[in-house]
Amino acid sequence: MGRVVALSTFRSLSWSGSVKKTGFLAGNWSISRETRPIKDRAYQAMMQREIFDYLTLQRCGIPNLALKTLQTPTNREFHLIFQFLITDVDPSYVFGREKKPEDEIILLLRDLRYPLVDTISKTSLAAPGSSSAWPTLLAMLHWLVTIAKELPKWLDPDICNDYNLLPIEELPFDVEIPNFPELITSEYVFNAYAQYMYGHDEFREQDMELENMVERKNEAVVQRCDEAETRIRELRTEIEKLKVQPSELVALDREHQKCLTDLDKLSGLIEEREAKFKKNRDVVETLNSRLLAQEQEIADLNQEHESILARIASQGVTDEEAARMNAERDRLKRVHEELLAKASLSLRAAGDVEILSEKRANEVDALASKYTNLIYNTGFAPRPPEPFQSINFQVEFNPATENPSEMVKGANMREVIHPAMRKALEMTSSARVELENEKLEEDNTLDRLTQECEGMMEDAEPKENQLRVLQKRYEDLKRTVGAETAAANAEAGKLERDIGEIQASVAQSKIALQSRKERLEVEYTDVMRKTEHLKEETKDKISFECNQMVNFKRDVTKLLEDLVLFARDN
Repeated sequence: MGRVVALSTFRSLSWSGSVKKTGFLAGNWSISRETRPIKDRAYQAMMQREIFDYLTLQRCGIPNLALKTLQTPTNREFHLIFQFLITDVDPSYVFGREKKPEDEIILLLRDLRYPLVDTISKTSLAAPGSSSAWPTLLAMLHWLVTIAKELPKWLDPDICNDYNLLPIEELPFDVEIPNFPELITSEYVFNAYAQYMYGHDEFREQDMELENMVERKNEAVVQRCDEAETRIRELRTEIEKLKVQPSELVALDREHQKCLTDLDKLSGLIEEREAKFKKNRDVVETLNSRLLAQEQEIADLNQEHESILARIASQGVTDEEAARMNAERDRLKRVHEELLAKASLSLRAAGDVEILSEKRANEVDALASKYTNLIYNTGFAPRPPEPFQSINFQVEFNPATENPSEMVKGANMREVIHPAMRKALEMTSSARVELENEKLEEDNTLDRLTQECEGMMEDAEPKENQLRVLQKRYEDLKRTVGAETAAANAEAGKLERDIGEIQASVAQSKIALQSRKERLEVEYTDVMRKTEHLKEETKDKISFECNQMVNFKRDVTKLLEDLVLFARDN
């Protein structure tokens, strides 16, 4: 028999006028000061419109209902509106608990937990249409309309999942309901009391329903325990995987540190390239200025040559001087040709030397770039590590300078950089040996922790075995109770048949039948007493075993959680 689907708040309306102190309504729910602008004309018009629309929509049946009725209502109209709203909120309520309507209205408002019930007096209820009383009463009616509008949402299972509103047969057994024992107990008491009022002294159907619900709840709890055990096994497997595999966070942190180091190196390399580009640009500008100066010098020489030729042409020359000059010119021409040949050979040799020099310069530049990349990759640039902060490992190569000794700038490679590199190699080798020793120590610590975890898991196995034993005992006990109940039912059927036979033979042996009946009644009473006693013992045993299972499960869960936390911390 399902429960009546109604708000637990409003069930008290038909019981008593006392204020309940349990549930979500416990505490100080009343206030003594009105916070709504109930004396504002616009706010009053809004409340009147909403109340009128709701009453019209619900077909309240109040004669001559109009919007003006909610402006200056009579005493009868106010009581009709109030009674309709109360009936709409709680259809099971019957008016007439109190002799005076004013007392009943205040009692109903207290049962409904109206926050401003203390602001409503019996005098105002006696004359509700007065200008001083009507704003407060209008706000109260508006509050009742709001409650009536929101009530279907509370009863809608898609909006509100209050298990107190569900019928007992629709309660989910696979969900943890805090007050589940109270719900099934109140349902049992309600149904048994109804049967008692109909004159029944036995409540077998209600007992079977209660046992069925408890059994279904126990099955759900056992299923949840099985699911928890499966989840524990999965977590153990995952823990083992995490022990074998390195942590992703450590790998990501290492990768992050490597990226930061590469970023520093890349920033230093970019700065070096920018400085080298600036230096090459300065060299190109210097060469361009020198080329312009040489072009200007050649132009000046050509101009001087033309002026000399003009002066020679303007002077008078004799035949002897012309012959001598021609001979001298021929000699100079031969000498010029010899010099040109020698200059050509020198230029060719200089070109070969320049090509070789440029090739060597490119090789040296490539070696310098390789060296620069190497010191950036090893961390010696741009900021050398300790104790080499005072040494600048960077080397700059400038092939455009005229002084060969200034082509390579930086610390002396043979006297400074090479000894520092050798010292760094020795320090790195020592650090590597120390890291290997630390790794061995960490491996030993990990092995020790692994053995401790295995020991804790071995300690947990007896408790799991004990849990399985308790479950098996519970199943055996349930089967025993079922067999005893069947036997008791068979015995009761047999006794009923015997009683029928005795009743059929009353005419033959009234005295014998009476004695037989009394004996059978005594035996039947004794059997029923034993059956009831057996049921009580069975229920007590089931409750005790369930409590033991729950406590043991909680201890095992706490132990496993501590184990998981210990594994995570280590």
